[in-house]
Amino acid sequence: MSDEPTRYGFPARAWEVAKAQAEDALAAAARSRSTITYAGLCERVTAVRLRPYSFALVAFLDEVCTEQDERLGIVSASLVVRKDTGLPGDGYFRHATLSGRRFDSPEDYWRAEVDKVYAAFAEEAS
Repeated sequence: MSDEPTRYGFPARAWEVAKAQAEDALAAAARSRSTITYAGLCERVTAVRLRPYSFALVAFLDEVCTEQDERLGIVSASLVVRKDTGLPGDGYFRHATLSGRRFDSPEDYWRAEVDKVYAAFAEEAS
């Protein structure tokens, strides 16, 4: 048995590499003013094998959201959407509420957050 720390069953070092891969994928989506599906993000993250609808993916995105929000004031995971609806899953809105954000319309809140992410990456490119 390895003494290496793990995150949701994955080696902690691989988990951190995976988060960097996710941030790269989300930055690319933001620069092209597009979204990415949960499955599409899982395909782009190769350091660990994440599955859509898994607890590990929820925790993973929570970490990416929290860290980027602290650093950049944006929630780049706003760009991760369900294939069937084109909107984020319930966990996205739960994270927003737990982070102290208040909103009357979840979809209006989400659209405003997407615009913030697009603007942040447009400014970065300038």
